[in-house]
Amino acid sequence: MFGWLYIFIGVLILVGTICQGTIGFGLGTIATPILALIKPELVPTLILLLAFVISTTTMLKSRSAVSWDIVAISSIARIPGSLAGAWAIASLSHRGLSLFIGCAVIFAMTLSSLGWSPKHTTTNITVAGATSGFLGTSTSIGGPPMALVLKGYDPARIRGTLSGTFIIGSTISLAILGLNGQITSLQLTAAAAYLPVAILGLIAASYLNRFINATVLNRIVIVVAISAALALIVEGLVAA
Repeated sequence: MFGWLYIFIGVLILVGTICQGTIGFGLGTIATPILALIKPELVPTLILLLAFVISTTTMLKSRSAVSWDIVAISSIARIPGSLAGAWAIASLSHRGLSLFIGCAVIFAMTLSSLGWSPKHTTTNITVAGATSGFLGTSTSIGGPPMALVLKGYDPARIRGTLSGTFIIGSTISLAILGLNGQITSLQLTAAAAYLPVAILGLIAASYLNRFINATVLNRIVIVVAISAALALIVEGLVAA
């Protein structure tokens, strides 16, 4: 049963990586609430480490489409948000963290499903960057705030710019978590073990991109993430 758990996590990472490689986010959105249910000690570092590798690969493919001004502004704004996220992890109990992650996922998915597109102003990018830093460091789900502010751009620019923000953002988050002693050897070992699975997911995404309807996939990701978040919230309340 213990072995099947790790196989399931591998499948989860594979599916999440394919989504990330297709629509620009999805690994943390899908995997984090489910991991928090079945293996909470791996959250958020495992997903942050894998997201760094995935984002680097995606950004290199889409580097000509990256909006570096957005990456720079959001990365600076991410620092205070990341500090607040690390504080949240250190302060919350296991039950509190479950409830927090569940609510954060629902909040992030609500942002992702909003029909309106914020203007691409410095203020909006700064707010999105700070929110992304807070959610990314505390739950590894930092994509939706930035994806919302990037609405209206073409898919290649969204993927490239999101990847650029993830690379710097994950580095900031991991550095802060490491300085606070919140990165464990188990998380590092799991990241090394699942890295080939993430790479396989990226390869699959590169072939599936042309066949997948990004809008439909985005809706599926939202439904799965919210369902897992609700289960996590129920688990946290029952454990009270």
